[in-house]
Amino acid sequence: MQMQKLAERKKALVFAAVFLIVNVVGIFFISIHESKMIDKYLIEEASDTRHDFNDVLKDYKHSFQIFSEMLSREIENNPDPNQIWDYLKTIDATMLDIEGDTFDGLYMYYKGRYLYSWDTPYSEYEKTGYVATERPWYKDAAAGDGEIVFTPPYMSYANHYILSTISQLQPDKETVFAYDIKMGNIQALINSMNHFEGEQVILYNQNGTIIGSTDDDYLGSSFHDSIPEAKQRIEEAKEELSAIDQEDADEIAKAKEKIASATSFYKFRESFQDNLTLLSKNEKEARSISIGGSRYYGYLLQEEEYSFLVLIPFFSVLKATLSSWLVPLLLVELLLIYVLSQVNRGLKNRELKEAYVELGQTQRRLEMALQVAQKEAAIDELTGMMNFSSFRKNMTKILTEMEPEDGGIFIMIDGDHFKQVNDNYGHNIGDEVIKLTAQMIVGRIRTIDIASRLHGDEFAIFVADTEDYSVAQRIMEDINQTLAKEAAKRKMPAITLSAGAVLAKQGDTYVALSKAADVALYRAKETHDGGFAHE
Repeated sequence: MQMQKLAERKKALVFAAVFLIVNVVGIFFISIHESKMIDKYLIEEASDTRHDFNDVLKDYKHSFQIFSEMLSREIENNPDPNQIWDYLKTIDATMLDIEGDTFDGLYMYYKGRYLYSWDTPYSEYEKTGYVATERPWYKDAAAGDGEIVFTPPYMSYANHYILSTISQLQPDKETVFAYDIKMGNIQALINSMNHFEGEQVILYNQNGTIIGSTDDDYLGSSFHDSIPEAKQRIEEAKEELSAIDQEDADEIAKAKEKIASATSFYKFRESFQDNLTLLSKNEKEARSISIGGSRYYGYLLQEEEYSFLVLIPFFSVLKATLSSWLVPLLLVELLLIYVLSQVNRGLKNRELKEAYVELGQTQRRLEMALQVAQKEAAIDELTGMMNFSSFRKNMTKILTEMEPEDGGIFIMIDGDHFKQVNDNYGHNIGDEVIKLTAQMIVGRIRTIDIASRLHGDEFAIFVADTEDYSVAQRIMEDINQTLAKEAAKRKMPAITLSAGAVLAKQGDTYVALSKAADVALYRAKETHDGGFAHE
């Protein structure tokens, strides 16, 4: 009896050792695979951001070329500086139509004079000692020798946007055409790349100035500042505030915003420590880094003029890639249990039967766990809708399987004034509004259509088998109407949903469709009352 107990104990120890060793080896190889997947995603994320960013710059340059051609023709027909000055003021509205909200005013250096489209008297510039040929926009254009150039962007705290100047030296080597642009399209691009919970995407130029960030408070700060220098920016901003006339409300508001931004960036810079140096030494792979005591995956793509930084919390990545590592791990467990049960078969018949029963039960539990894990990986936890990752995968499959005659409409949706709901009623009520919105969207689409909550108060719908934008518009009007009625019935704060739609055909990609729909959505949101626009 004693010998039998010793044998059983020895067998149990051997099985435990084998189980432990196989699990350690399995986890090791799975972690290597997971690391490669994370590397691939972060590199693709940074590369996609760079590609789309370059497209934005090309759009800016294309609009500037139109302006240059218009102005060159006018100079050829009417070379008098006074006439050119009058002409600048007349095409201000035209350029606003071409560039949209990014446009911020025209100016030039022509025949020794500074000409511009604003109504500000020239005497105001003379008071400040303004010399056009000494300004960065003129010097950069001269150095560009005919190339279209951008001056280093900077933060306009008075208007809360990043401002740059695009300029070009003309063939006479003296005349320079220029105008200011608000780089809001870049910030919209950065926000659209935010695919993971807590993800941060930061774009900065060769001077370290942040011109795009998922956190607006970082805009205009410098990544080249050390931690003490970042802290000093706060003190400088406070000194500026103390020197302002207390009756100048606009300047006080501007100074306070500058203090808030400097403080926010200092806290981030302090928690980020020397990770930028670490990431810059490992350009070919993502690195696990610590930020404020939390683990992140980070990747830095450095270009000659711009750098792209992507930071994703460790647990956000694990949650989003649940199916890629949990499924193999569960398969290892199943295989291990099966092998051990087979080994045990030759030891005892009775134990074999018990092992088979236990194996079947364990397998069933694991299958149930796997089903739950796969379902959780595919749905949005708050609303039960398809999540971003699953929606993008389904859209890619739909687009791949489309025939030339097939078509559909891709709709990007964004809530109007949702931030006010959170601010006035709290995040719990805000979550209820999001859930109600999701119910209204799901209830107004067909079974062949798909819908998703992307993140926050942003949703997307793909309406299959139609190329008629009026169908998409009616769907959105119906959603907004039922949402308003249901919110009133439940005595909840109501929001409207603005939407931008784009036609999807064979050969389209998800990235291209989402970008085009986002442009349409930007136009739709101008009224902030459930607007609808399409490409």
